Amino acid sequence: MAYKHPEFTTDQLVRRMADIREVENVMAKHAYLHGLKKNAEEFDTIWCKKAPNPHFAQNQGYYIGYDLLKATYRDGCGLMTNMATQQMKKMYPELAGKSDEELYGVGTIIMHPLTTSIIELAGDGETAKGMWYSPGQITEVGPSGPEAQWIWEKYGVDFIKEDGNWKIWHMHVCTDFCVPVGTSWTDGSKDAPLGAAGGTDVDGGPQVVGMDVLPPHNKAVATYKVYSKSQVPQDVPRIPEPYWTFSETFSY
Repeated sequence: MAYKHPEFTTDQLVRRMADIREVENVMAKHAYLHGLKKNAEEFDTIWCKKAPNPHFAQNQGYYIGYDLLKATYRDGCGLMTNMATQQMKKMYPELAGKSDEELYGVGTIIMHPLTTSIIELAGDGETAKGMWYSPGQITEVGPSGPEAQWIWEKYGVDFIKEDGNWKIWHMHVCTDFCVPVGTSWTDGSKDAPLGAAGGTDVDGGPQVVGMDVLPPHNKAVATYKVYSKSQVPQDVPRIPEPYWTFSETFSY
């Protein structure tokens, strides 16, 4: 029989509702800060620092461990953005007189709204699991300048409470398709680059300036496939289920 939470007191229920709202806010901050290319601020403020083995998973693998996450998700994405700024300065002379700080993220626009929120708070109140669908668009700087792409993804995220605050612990991003605006994903879809939206950086994906500065996944394993005419729908990530403590459930 599936696990079912015990009866909670009114005070406990109020606290649990407040926790769920705080988890929603953390994920919304991720969406907003990532869209502004502020991966450093996101990583420093809403990712865990003490929990074991934090990770960021994509269609083609995992970045596991605090040091690798910092090198890729935080610093690597910032370096890619700075390299894209230099590319834009070369292509658009009117930008040349401005500082890199003024032009940080120039030519890009990323929107990943969160929909269909499903959040399950652990019975002990120390962890939580969430799942979202995210239809969006990314405009990243490629060798020929800004390139507009449609991108649809799913997120499966584990959260943990550190020093009384909710933090991201594990994030699994499943990219359904990433295609140039004006084309159909039924004609062939690509995985999305890490710097663009938290999707996957695999061969054949959109050409984004600076992609080669990122290290490879330290656990390279296919977790999800982009849409193709022969691909059936994938039940990944799993819908979160009620649980008491994290050792009793699965990890995203």
